[in-house]
This record gives sequence, structure tokens and C-alpha cells, in this order.
Amino acid sequence: MLTYKMLDQILHSYNRLEQTYLAVPGGADPVSAAFEEQGPPVQIAVSTPCDTFRHAPHPDLKLVKTGRFRPVPPHIHAWIELGYLYSGSCPHRVHGNSYVLKKGQVYILDSDAPHSIGCLGENDILISLLISKPFFTEAFFHHFTGGSVVSEFLSNALSAKASHDNYLLFRAEKNRRIPMLLNELMCEHIEPSTHARAIADNLISLLFLELVNVYEEEQSAVEKRSALIPVLKYIESNYLTCSLTSAAGHFRLNPNYLTTLLKKETGLSFKELVQKQRFYAITDQLKSTSLSVEEIARQNGYESTTHFYRKFREYYGCSPSEYRRM
Repeated sequence: MLTYKMLDQILHSYNRLEQTYLAVPGGADPVSAAFEEQGPPVQIAVSTPCDTFRHAPHPDLKLVKTGRFRPVPPHIHAWIELGYLYSGSCPHRVHGNSYVLKKGQVYILDSDAPHSIGCLGENDILISLLISKPFFTEAFFHHFTGGSVVSEFLSNALSAKASHDNYLLFRAEKNRRIPMLLNELMCEHIEPSTHARAIADNLISLLFLELVNVYEEEQSAVEKRSALIPVLKYIESNYLTCSLTSAAGHFRLNPNYLTTLLKKETGLSFKELVQKQRFYAITDQLKSTSLSVEEIARQNGYESTTHFYRKFREYYGCSPSEYRRM
């Protein structure tokens, strides 16, 4: 039985194309020959089986390991492509926009979208899952409850009237399910089981559902960060008078929710953020004005200079006068 360790060894071994590249550095090869003509990106076809994934358990799915040691020039194809960076990093260019994929990241590329891949090194393993449009049946879309960016992408890709130039990048580096699902899919294309086609079918459905999770989690994080910026600006403008209660009331938030949000996104409590902003103002005045330390402390809400000196030393490891002379 094929293990993940054996799979890793297979993926890192040299396929015929890579052996050609290494044997004749910079020489002609069957792939680069397809791109000799100048002009727009060329349409390419993908034959199957390939020498890494020798089996094709599903007629509408093809797995390809991108050849290392030579860039792949701009090209298009009729498939919807799901790219998965198994290891290393990968320079990727789509519609003139450059990306550097990291290990674990996934992209979905619409058919007929021009793209190219930079030169991959020894440990840079890019796997492309090429999916023909007949794969996406009505039964497939029943897995998606309500609208999602993935289902909308696929609906657009299947429409003859739509422009086919879309690209989605999923920052799935920390996701635990996606590597497992793709490892299993690759194993089925190397050493297929009795019910390989049905297994591949279900693995793809689970993979797309998990990509929806990844996208929605990322959007949720963006929305939280967007909600956080006005709160931080409020603290910056009102650090002398604001409290957790007044800030929560200003933004119509529950104080407990605001506390949790701030701690999760900044690592600091509301009180610590106010203190930090207060010291920003104090150190700015120490450097830019000739006011006495006592006056600066008083203007920033410290009635007790003893308490102020103690807190300042805890924060900066020196006295205000020493800080001013730095």
C-alpha cells in the first residue's frame, strides 16, 4: 500500500521531463518546443497518463506534476486548473500579475486564462489538478449550501457567455485537511484502489468545500481587521478620556466582545492599548518640546509623578529624562 512517505519520494524523484532538463541544461525539450512561436500564449493539451501519475481513475480529472529546473512560458488550456504547492515556493504569473506561492497554498484558475510558472528548484513541487467542465454536474453543486465565492467562480467558468479570466488564491498553509485530501487524491492516481473513481469524485467535493471554509475564514479575519481600525483610531484620538465602556458604546459593541477582539487581533487589552497610546504621546512630547517632564505627565493624565516615573521605567527601562537625551 502506498504511504505518504512513499508518495513524497515519488514526487521528489525526477520524471522524464526533468531528466531531460538536467541532462541538457538550456537545451530544447518537448514542452518548450510548443512555445517557440512568438505571439499570444499558446493553447496546450495535456496527455494522460503522465509518468508521475500513471493512472487516471476519473475521465474528467488529470493530475500533473510541473517540471522543475525550467520555467513554463505563458500558455492557456481548456481545463479549470487547481494548483497545489506541495513543497517549496513557486513564482506564478497570471494576467501580468506576479505571485509567489508558498507551501500549502492553493489556486484555482479559469480555463483560457494566460499564465506562466517560474523556474522551480529541487524542493519546489507544484501539483496541478486539471478538471474538465463536464465534471461539475448539478450533483456537485448540491454540496454547496447558498452562494459562495467558489461556487460563483465555477458557475462563471461553466458559462459560455462569461469571460474566462478569473483567478482565486487560497492561503491554506495552516489548513490540516487540504494536504490530506490531495495526498489521497495523488495516491489514487499512482496506485488506484478498487473504487478509485468514486473516491476521487468525493475527494474533489470535500476539497472544494474545504476551500470555501478557507476563503470564508480569511474574509472573516479581514472584516475583523477592518472593524478594528476605527477602534484603534478612536483610542488614538481619545486616550485621555476613553474607557472600555465608552468605546464599546461609541461603536455599539458589547464590551466583552470588544475586549476579546482587541486581545485576539493585537495581543493587548483595551487598557494596555490606551497605555501604549499615552506613552506614544509622552515620548513624542519629550523629543519635540521643552516642557518639563512633570508638565508632560500631567497633560497626559498622570497626577502622581511618582506613579508616572515608575510606569515609564517599566515600559522603557529608563527615566523620562534619560529617554529625552537619547
